[in-house]
Amino acid sequence: MEPKPWQKNARKTVIDSKFLKVHFDEVTLSSGVTIDDYSVVTLPSGVVVVATDEDGRLVTQYEYKYAIDKVILNLPSGSVEGGKSPLEMAAIELKEETGYMSDDMELVGTLYEYPSKLDHVIHIVRAKNAKKVSDVQHETTESIGPVHLLSADDARGKSVFNTTYAVSALALTLPEFL
Repeated sequence: MEPKPWQKNARKTVIDSKFLKVHFDEVTLSSGVTIDDYSVVTLPSGVVVVATDEDGRLVTQYEYKYAIDKVILNLPSGSVEGGKSPLEMAAIELKEETGYMSDDMELVGTLYEYPSKLDHVIHIVRAKNAKKVSDVQHETTESIGPVHLLSADDARGKSVFNTTYAVSALALTLPEFL
């Protein structure tokens, strides 16, 4: 028997910014217990692109991430916005962040990173035979280094990725890079 959903009785939004929203919900659990301050964080949905070039090398980049104050090896990624589909946003993010484009892209899956408290989703897009077509066009809030092409042999046996969604995306598409 599947668990029964909780009942949301009320919602109070305590933070409402461009980057996130924080809510306190009053919920009644399936057991009948009521919690008056169950917190939920709303973030924009995102897309992560697992792209390989014509030689099968993974298109990666080193990127500074403020919240953890680290530079990490990452996959091209960004928010899904402006009514665009995950595939459209993946193509935009791949080109903006790396200068690469692919004519062979598919939506592989969706991740929910912490669905007890976060309501956003990460869409994983696989892009094959990507080609360098332009210079990068980073957004103001992005601190991204040059493209780093990584072969499976270079990655094998090393812990090169430090982010949950990058590792999860690779596990679903190219496990030989883990």
